[in-house]
Amino acid sequence: MNEEALGWAGRLMLWLDFAVNLVLINLLFVTGVLAGGIVPGLFPSAVAASTMLARLRTGTLGEHPVRDFITAYRSQFLHANKVGSIFWVAAAVLVLNGLSLVSPASLHAAALDPTAPTAASSPVRAVLLVLSGVAGAATLAAAGTAVDVCTRYRDTVFRTWRLAFMLPLASPLLGLSLIASYVGMATVFAGINVLIPLIGASLPLLLSGWLVGRHLSALEPSY
Repeated sequence: MNEEALGWAGRLMLWLDFAVNLVLINLLFVTGVLAGGIVPGLFPSAVAASTMLARLRTGTLGEHPVRDFITAYRSQFLHANKVGSIFWVAAAVLVLNGLSLVSPASLHAAALDPTAPTAASSPVRAVLLVLSGVAGAATLAAAGTAVDVCTRYRDTVFRTWRLAFMLPLASPLLGLSLIASYVGMATVFAGINVLIPLIGASLPLLLSGWLVGRHLSALEPSY
């Protein structure tokens, strides 16, 4: 129905309904993560939530969002975890690398003698920290892309990985937009903590789904 024909009250009701569903999908995401055992439940829950959010954007959510979420969650559980495995490995490597670069021993040595050319204060260490940050940002953008690829297609794990890593690289604007949106929303959520249990996952997934979906639509004839 045309929103102009509804009047301001009708448009308000549409936006309220949209907000309520956004909160509902966020709660379903959290439930899915917990039901899957935290780590194994994260990617399937993200894919299922993104599926519901795509329908919400197009006005085709349906009357049974909980049932539809459970159906999408179950059907994607194994595949989403296979796709997500590479990102868990990458995250573990990046965390370990970051911890080694800022090890307590190095920091303690630098504190005792700030003028000493320790590894913690060396230019090489600073460069490695920057590179780790860039790698982490690229991995985050690829992970967000992978979720939306799984939402849109049911392809092999390898092809999903390839598209997820290549798309942000082939379109730097997409990668930068994803990172900027994640950082921006994290900043907002850090300042307004009450939003986290309400839309802490659904809003980032909604925005990333919109950003990635536009690029995937342009690629569909060749993909």
